[in-house]
This record gives sequence, structure tokens and C-alpha cells, in this order.
Amino acid sequence: MRPRIKLASDCLPDGRPIELFEHDGHHEIRCGGLSLMGSRMRHSEEELARLACQGLRSGARVLIGGLGLGFTLRATLDLLPPDGTAIQVELMAAVVEWNRGPLGHHADHPLDDLRTELVLADVTKAVRRYEDDLDAILLDVDNGPNPLVAEENAWLYKPVGLQRMRRALRPGGCLAIWSSEEVPSFPARLRKEGFCDVEAHRVTARPNGKGPRHAVFLGRRP
Repeated sequence: MRPRIKLASDCLPDGRPIELFEHDGHHEIRCGGLSLMGSRMRHSEEELARLACQGLRSGARVLIGGLGLGFTLRATLDLLPPDGTAIQVELMAAVVEWNRGPLGHHADHPLDDLRTELVLADVTKAVRRYEDDLDAILLDVDNGPNPLVAEENAWLYKPVGLQRMRRALRPGGCLAIWSSEEVPSFPARLRKEGFCDVEAHRVTARPNGKGPRHAVFLGRRP
């Protein structure tokens, strides 16, 4: 069996190490010894985009929180009109560098697409720049509402964060949130903060229905 090779490493703002590994042609990003994302399982990230971005209007603007290995960005670009914009927000410059380097081929180099606007920032701050402007917001920055990898991301799932993202959307715009697990109480929280057409979808990490099961929560601004 071929060994797992560490290609690069960096630190999160809180000092925890984040590392890039390669094994037998596949790549994995790990934090504190735990796997955050990998190229072997991409289906749930692609479903996040598919569920949120069907039927986008001409000139649509979609904000994506969390670059990962670029799978959500690629799936969004595949659904985006030619005159649309995918605003990719990523906190870690190292993750961007890795996507421009050894990870790029997995999602067919989505950062090179002219419709991609890269914003190097914390998504909890970046989303506050928009008002009645976005057709969709896709969040894949953590494990979802519960549990959190980074406590500072809790703002996104609190009433103040949900209300702020609702205001950033255009009327009819969609908020889609990836979660590592089902959170039965979360749809009610979305409704309470003014979202309509709220849905919870179970998705698998692999397109054949195998692998870990995750959740995607959807809600629209009325």
C-alpha cells in the first residue's frame, strides 16, 4: 500500500494546524488529526450547489462560503448562466494556494473560471457586505449548525446571522447550508428567522448512495 504523504501545512487563526495529504492520487485536508474534506467523497458538496442553484436567472450572483477542494464552486459554475458570478469566500490563503496547485484538477480548476470572484475573508464578515444582492448563499464552512469545528462560525446559525444572510439575498433568493449531520430543530429555526419554503435533504458523500450521510438545509427569502 502506498504511504500517505503530507504535502503542505498551515495554521488556522486559532493556531490549530491544517494539513494537506496525498494518497494514491487522492487528496485530503485535515485539521488537528481529523479529516475535513477529501477528493474521494464529493457528492454532498455537489448536491449543495444543485439544490440551491437550479433555474438561476441571467446575471445571477451566488456567494459560496468555504472553498474546500472546489467541488461546490465547480458545481455552481456548471449551473451558473454565462453572465453570472460565483463569489467564492475562503478564509485560508493556503487553501486557495493548494486549489491553484495540487488540488486544482479534481474540480477542473474552478478558480480559473472568469465568472469566479475570489474573496479572501471570513464569511461571517464577507456576507455583511451585501444587501438585496445575492441570488443564493451556499455555506460549507464547518460541520454545519451542530457541532462546530470553529466556534466563531456559530454566528452564521444564530438569529442575527440568519437574519443578516436573509437580508443579503434578493427576494426569492436561496440560503443553502451543508451539515455533517441532521439537525431536526434547524428547519424551524430558519422559519422563525423569516425564511420560507424550508427543506431538509439527506445526501450521501458518494453518488452511488454509499458513504457517510449528510444534510442540506434550504430556505428562501420571501
